Amino acid sequence: MKTGSNASSVLLDDTYTLKGEKKASINHHALKGFDIIDQIKNKLESECPGIVSYAEILTVATRDATILVGGPYWHVPLGRNDSKTAGYELATSNLPRANEGLLSMISKFMYQDLSVTDLVALSDFILNVLT
Repeated sequence: MKTGSNASSVLLDDTYTLKGEKKASINHHALKGFDIIDQIKNKLESECPGIVSYAEILTVATRDATILVGGPYWHVPLGRNDSKTAGYELATSNLPRANEGLLSMISKFMYQDLSVTDLVALSDFILNVLT
């Protein structure tokens, strides 16, 4: 989604110079598992500092979870860097909320160059796999 940063910037904590997306109201109660991803990131950072990004952790975990439920394997190119920016303001205005009306959600998906089919597929995935 267009938040002015990369998809894994939602994992960035606030710092003195950055207001992360993690605590944005849209994400705060909707996304789960931050602690697990943070544990993985901390372990990897202790073994190989600055090498593995949040984006890579999420991508490899998604691929491996897909395989575990009988889905296909795909090659994951590695070498991404963690974002140095976050889109807190855009995350709070650009991302659809679970309690939003259908037309509003469709509009926000279309703004992201995603289709109604994408909305249905992602909603089904969230409802049936992540909850």
